[in-house]
Amino acid sequence: MIGRLLRVIGGVVAALAAFPVRADTASAHPPIWAFYYAWYGVPQGPRQRWELWADRGEPATGAKLRLPFRPLVGPYDSTDPAIVAWHCRLAEAAGIDAFLVSWWGGANISGEAFERVILPAARATRVKVALNCELAQFHGDIGPLVERLAGVLTRCQGDPAYLRRAGRPVVYLYQVPFDPKLTPATFAELRRGVEAKVGPVWWAMDKIRHDAGTYGVPAEWRATEGIDGFGFYGTFSVRRISERAELRPFFARYARDVRAAGRELLLPMHPALDNRVIQPKEGFEIPFRDGETLEGYHAAALAAGADVLLLTSFNEWPEGTVVEPSADWPDPYRHLRQVARWKGREFVPPALPAR
Repeated sequence: MIGRLLRVIGGVVAALAAFPVRADTASAHPPIWAFYYAWYGVPQGPRQRWELWADRGEPATGAKLRLPFRPLVGPYDSTDPAIVAWHCRLAEAAGIDAFLVSWWGGANISGEAFERVILPAARATRVKVALNCELAQFHGDIGPLVERLAGVLTRCQGDPAYLRRAGRPVVYLYQVPFDPKLTPATFAELRRGVEAKVGPVWWAMDKIRHDAGTYGVPAEWRATEGIDGFGFYGTFSVRRISERAELRPFFARYARDVRAAGRELLLPMHPALDNRVIQPKEGFEIPFRDGETLEGYHAAALAAGADVLLLTSFNEWPEGTVVEPSADWPDPYRHLRQVARWKGREFVPPALPAR
């Protein structure tokens, strides 16, 4: 009996040693901002159709979901207050500091969800929220985007739940790495227009070169004024890497450019990836590896000196990069427990939402 007990204790110690907790305090750990998606709809919801979960022609029951695995609570509507409140409580329990909410204005339900549901839900927790503006890469005429972005900031930046850094509201500008439409000149126009209406903004720019061997920040962007931080959404968009030995030099190369430009460094972390359902020809998988994948990204980002850790993602289900609990995992909360450990806390799952 004693021998078996000692073997069990030894196994637990070995497991903990594999994923060590940082000795410093949670307050010293860089903030974690998770990409959050508010574009989902279900036939039982306000739009009465599938949005992102399945093809719109699928039946309300028995639909073929376009996902690598299923949410613990099943498909949901992004304007469901109970779901969003639960997401905020999950993030708070894990120590996630903020949601960067994918924002498309009125192009999908994300604009309505952000103002009417997500901000109020975050208000009841310590989790902050900010705009991850995905529209900038598509606007040839910046004028309409200035009006949209300034409008939502005018309404929302004063909310206690809106994320601020250096005293300014945060806006993350997402850019695809291949042929993005936003240029330094059009960013300058966007910045001037928005700040003339709402005051100073803390701008985070998604920018990485994708040329082989040059995975840094393009020189013209390093010289662009008004950008407070550089980062990028995911390694998988530019290179198929996920091992610690690959990530450390990759992140270090990117960090050198960001530091040389005198900006803050935002680096991504992925728990996994599986986009083969939505991209059967070009998709690929980054496996979970019993938690090692996320731990490796975390360690590499810290080694590079990241000021902010970008968790990709909280709930991008079609690509399978989620930390939101899944019904298909032995432990639905496995990734959130990892994040909580980094922050020196024990993860206690909040009650499931009423459906």
